[in-house]
Amino acid sequence: MSQRSIVARLVEEKGLVIVGPAALTLRRQRCGKGFAFVKPSGAFVRDQEEIRRLKALAVPPAYANVRFAADPAAHLQAIGEDAAGRLQYRYHPKWTEVREALKARRLAGLAKSLPAVRRAVGRCLSVEEIDRRFVAASIVELVRLTAIRAGGEEYAREHGTRGATTLLKSNVRLADKRLVTLSFKAKGGRIIGKQVRSARLHTALTRLLELPGRRLFQYREGDTMRPMRAAEVNAFLQEVAGRPISLKDFRTLVASSAALKALAATEPADSERQRRRQVREAVIEVAEELANTPTVCRTSYVHDAVIAAFEAGALKRPRIRKAKSPATQTEVLARIVSRHAG
Repeated sequence: MSQRSIVARLVEEKGLVIVGPAALTLRRQRCGKGFAFVKPSGAFVRDQEEIRRLKALAVPPAYANVRFAADPAAHLQAIGEDAAGRLQYRYHPKWTEVREALKARRLAGLAKSLPAVRRAVGRCLSVEEIDRRFVAASIVELVRLTAIRAGGEEYAREHGTRGATTLLKSNVRLADKRLVTLSFKAKGGRIIGKQVRSARLHTALTRLLELPGRRLFQYREGDTMRPMRAAEVNAFLQEVAGRPISLKDFRTLVASSAALKALAATEPADSERQRRRQVREAVIEVAEELANTPTVCRTSYVHDAVIAAFEAGALKRPRIRKAKSPATQTEVLARIVSRHAG
């Protein structure tokens, strides 16, 4: 079943309607010390149940040009501009459930495909020619081991921030035939430092450093050196995995695996409040590894299934607690999230 078909089925099951920003026709207008909501006709929204729904979306008062969906079943409920002029979105709670189900399918799919991906990466890195597939495989190996962001050309150009595909040669140091050290300015301006030990990655990067130019990941096309783009790497990943996965999915895999490992080693507290604190501490630890805020890490990378399994006491099982190797942990994670894949 295609991704689009899966989304359509889940949306129908949840009773949602997919809409674009143009469908958000209610405006927020300052009225005394608060706000009123205005219809396209200019009339105020007066239905108290509808007003409660719009207020419950909790769009910050400082947001400008705020618009809301008139349809309570719309998957996108509100948009507005923050102080920096960036669009911010508020979604229907059931859309979060759809996204979690999709994330579960992708995460379970990646976990199951990981052996095939590793074999393909190994084959591509063993060739003599530094072609597009060699470079794509090098990036996959780097992200698999470090969980750094994929990187984007626009961010690199406008902000000087880097991700895997946009790293410069000056961002990497090699030593001892195995040690790879990264240091670069990431999204948000934070300086990221990573160290991994991998002879295979070390060898691949050694070869890439010998190419001309400042960029680390590039390949020769005729007489021109072409920088590798994230879209090319994702296309390579989908080809070797046989399913729609991306570099971002590796961050989700690393985050959920790390959360699983931390929570499996934690005895669930008796009270719900204490368990929430335990989850928060685990997420903070994972967020540090991903160089994200705990909020972003929890909502975008750590899967709900891992948290639910911890709260239900399911992570206390001996097989889960004894899962030490990355391969076994990935297998356990795949089983847990598969139950939530819909």
